Amino acid sequence: MTGPHSDTPSPLPSPSSLTRRVAAGTGWVIAWRVATRNIGLISTLVLVRLLAPSDFGLVALATSLASAIDALSGIGVHDALIRERAPTKQMYDSAFTMNLIRGFATAFALAVAAWPIAEFFAEPRLLPVVLALAGGMAIGTFENIGTVDFRREMAFQKEFRLQIGSRLFGTAITLGLAFVWQSHWALVAGILSGRTARVVQSYALSAYRARLDLSAWRSLIGFSFWSWAQTIVGQVRARSDSIIVGRMLGAAPVAAFSVGQELGELPITELVAPLHRALFSGFALLQQTGESPALLYRRVVEVGFVLLLPAGIGISMVADPLIRLVLDSRWLGVTPVVQIIAAASTVSIFSTVADAMFSAAGRLRMTFVLMTVVAVLRVPMLVVLVWLYGITGAALAYALASLMDQGLYLWRALPSLQIRVLDLLSGIWRPIAACIVMVGGLQAAGLAWTEARDAHPLGLLQDLAERSGLGALLFAASLAAIWLASGRPDGAERNLMDLLRVGGIQFRKLAVACSWRSRQRSLG
Repeated sequence: MTGPHSDTPSPLPSPSSLTRRVAAGTGWVIAWRVATRNIGLISTLVLVRLLAPSDFGLVALATSLASAIDALSGIGVHDALIRERAPTKQMYDSAFTMNLIRGFATAFALAVAAWPIAEFFAEPRLLPVVLALAGGMAIGTFENIGTVDFRREMAFQKEFRLQIGSRLFGTAITLGLAFVWQSHWALVAGILSGRTARVVQSYALSAYRARLDLSAWRSLIGFSFWSWAQTIVGQVRARSDSIIVGRMLGAAPVAAFSVGQELGELPITELVAPLHRALFSGFALLQQTGESPALLYRRVVEVGFVLLLPAGIGISMVADPLIRLVLDSRWLGVTPVVQIIAAASTVSIFSTVADAMFSAAGRLRMTFVLMTVVAVLRVPMLVVLVWLYGITGAALAYALASLMDQGLYLWRALPSLQIRVLDLLSGIWRPIAACIVMVGGLQAAGLAWTEARDAHPLGLLQDLAERSGLGALLFAASLAAIWLASGRPDGAERNLMDLLRVGGIQFRKLAVACSWRSRQRSLG
């Protein structure tokens, strides 16, 4: 353990081992996302038969407002602790106390706003629901600060247990009460139960016990302030699209753009976001060694680009059958939005890795400035392009802002790492070439950026599988051929093979352990 309850810090890892640990951490975060989506899908399929649509709408509105207020009050003390080489007990206790103060202040603000919120939306039922969520917010502030060690030590399997346990408990409570009450209060009770279960489980998984103390608040507040400032800018960036589209085009186009954005951002939400969470911990550990993060930066960018490029371009090419299958033909108007945003998502790896690196180094003021510049410039781009091209213009503004984001982060990252642009290109030109082959092959077969060949769900599924399978085969085969022809240089291809080999070894160990336990139970 590396927390204040340990006598000596754990040995610091080498940069080469960090790549594997980042990959493992990313895998656990992705596993959590997959698990929570499946749990949510199963519970929704049951709940839609027990509750009215108005019940879902009421709770969704209340939780979105509560989440926005909670996000705007975030102070980032967990990240501040992760960055520290040897955080003291006073720092842990101060972080716990600061979280406690923030949580109760936020809960109080939400409770005070409950009545005005209910009046504004002309929905009296919102008042008790918002008050209940404020109570749940207060409960959540008691979570054990010791669980921050899971990320400090990159033990994401423990964080997975913490998250999945509370989610399963909350879902079970929701489903059970929905059968009995058939009311929106089943949803609220599930949220509160899950929050309470997470607090209880945090003390079961971590032995640390905090005390009320603010003696180390000064060492945390600097990082926390800029983390909060970034949150504010992030919220503005996230909401500006919907606000401007809604103001200029109306409510229906907002829904269309939001759905298209969600599909187009799948490579980001399912790969890049989990990667960033693991990367922050990895760069924080590397920062403590005093070694340059250049090697880790290049390795992660190269591996991430190999995965992200075919995923983003692939979704862009199959947008039409994907939308027909996942939604239906009434949503075909969002096809250009999905195509543009999915293609733009392919370059997000550069800013993601750089942001994690700068944040771990405590350079939040600089990243805040970069985020603010893009957020400010994004607004006039949105206004002009939405006026000219509707929701397709909003997607174009999104893509242009994303390119600006990558350019600014690369401008700051490459010189600080002493990496030349040619050095970066030498590690990513092979996947770019393989992607060109993939696109050319699908274009020649009439399967890229074309309408679906069948309107029946099974036909759509087959069409999508054929396009995706052919694209994946072309990309993988081309990448392997180019890598072999280049003399099998060190790069993403070799790193991916190493990661797959390590993953296979770990899987075999897990399978053997499970088999042994099964035999022991049968013998017992």
